[in-house]
Amino acid sequence: MTKRLAPGSIRTRAKTLEDKAQVRKAFIAAGRKLLADQPRGEVSLRRIAAEAGYTPGTIYQYFPDYQALLFSIREIDLQAATERFEALASAIDDPVVRVRALAKGSAKYWLQHPGQFDVLFSRPPSKDTTPDQHLIFGRSPVVQRALKIYHAAVDDLFRTLPSSKISSRLAADTLIATTYGIVAFPRGTHTMRWSNHYRMVECAIDALVDSWLHSAHVVDHDASKNPIAHEKS
Repeated sequence: MTKRLAPGSIRTRAKTLEDKAQVRKAFIAAGRKLLADQPRGEVSLRRIAAEAGYTPGTIYQYFPDYQALLFSIREIDLQAATERFEALASAIDDPVVRVRALAKGSAKYWLQHPGQFDVLFSRPPSKDTTPDQHLIFGRSPVVQRALKIYHAAVDDLFRTLPSSKISSRLAADTLIATTYGIVAFPRGTHTMRWSNHYRMVECAIDALVDSWLHSAHVVDHDASKNPIAHEKS
């Protein structure tokens, strides 16, 4: 792990590929820390360089601008979270249990990593693109990979239902918004007294999944009583 130098001290120039990788990590760690402390505004590269213990000119050798550094921080943090969520989902066979565990597990992960959550999800909209300026972060491969976990889990659950009033995509989007919204909203209103955040997530996820299961059986029961109407629908 790269140690931060005392204020006023400057690191020497990296020479090997390993040294350069460590310098890049130092800038990312410093940027993540400062951005978490100031979630609603930008932090200058000069300030991030000073936090990491380097001259301002050095950071521009690794990141051409603020957006490039922000993209890298988000990409690394979401990649780590996505790998955890994939492992969680793949370890459970029952589709209903899997969906519940995935949503609750992801909420617990972000509640344990609040700084990363804020940098990823709580910042105001911006032109957050890749360093080559061609790809918006929200459409990047790591975001699509993360979304795929939820979509696949909900798709598997809906395949077990006899029928449904909503699409599995709508259900998955609602699951994601509910889970992440409960993590985010109390953080944005921290002066209010909230119940335990994780218990709030558990309550909402269980109610949501239970509503899908109940609705599917109600629809199937109604259709069985009126097969003609079911065929027309």
